[in-house]
Amino acid sequence: MIYLCGDTHGNYEIHKLLNEKFISSKEFSKDDYFIILGDFGVFWKDEADEAEKNILEAISKLPFTVLFIDGNHENFNRLFSFKNESKFKGTVGVCGENLYWLKRGEIYEICGKNIFVFGGALSIDKAHRTPNLSWWKQEMPSEDEKEYAIKNIKNFMKNGKSIDIVLSHTAPNSAISRLEYRINSSKIDSTSIFLEHIFFLAKPKEWYFGHFHDDVEFDLDGCKFRLCYDNIVEISNIK
Repeated sequence: MIYLCGDTHGNYEIHKLLNEKFISSKEFSKDDYFIILGDFGVFWKDEADEAEKNILEAISKLPFTVLFIDGNHENFNRLFSFKNESKFKGTVGVCGENLYWLKRGEIYEICGKNIFVFGGALSIDKAHRTPNLSWWKQEMPSEDEKEYAIKNIKNFMKNGKSIDIVLSHTAPNSAISRLEYRINSSKIDSTSIFLEHIFFLAKPKEWYFGHFHDDVEFDLDGCKFRLCYDNIVEISNIK
């Protein structure tokens, strides 16, 4: 099974993952996956502090495998320092025992699902943050990452395969527009505009995202969208 939640922001909301009630609720194995949809935030400082070490130790003991995508509140200098390996038919960052970073533009096969991943977003408060201390420019996807994502999807679909699920931090601008009643439109940035292109290119059945600190479901153009934050969402491995 696959389980999802929204932003954990390091030590502030890591309880979503290290939730004893959830952990003890089922018989898990390492073939079950818990995915955080950006703003994981555990690797926030340039060097590991006690809080980070404690979280990583707790993650190493979890009965399921932990995965995360990147958001806008990440120390990308730390993330890019981790070694890569091939996993789930794509490339992941190995960030600790039982912990992997799902990278932008990759298509993974997890629990029988073809999952396209694209992290990143704009910090609208970056003017009040300090570069390489509380804000990192790599939060915004590069042109190379965008080109790789498009090429990867086209090559994948050329072989008659389809994308079942998209996981992102922010969302396509049309999806954000559906949330106007609760989300400021300034949250639409160039990442959201790029994801709109991905939406029509990949034509996924389901799309899960974080970033907006709420739990909302809606349908759009034949796709089931779900904004995740506090709730743990379960995805079956049945197609």
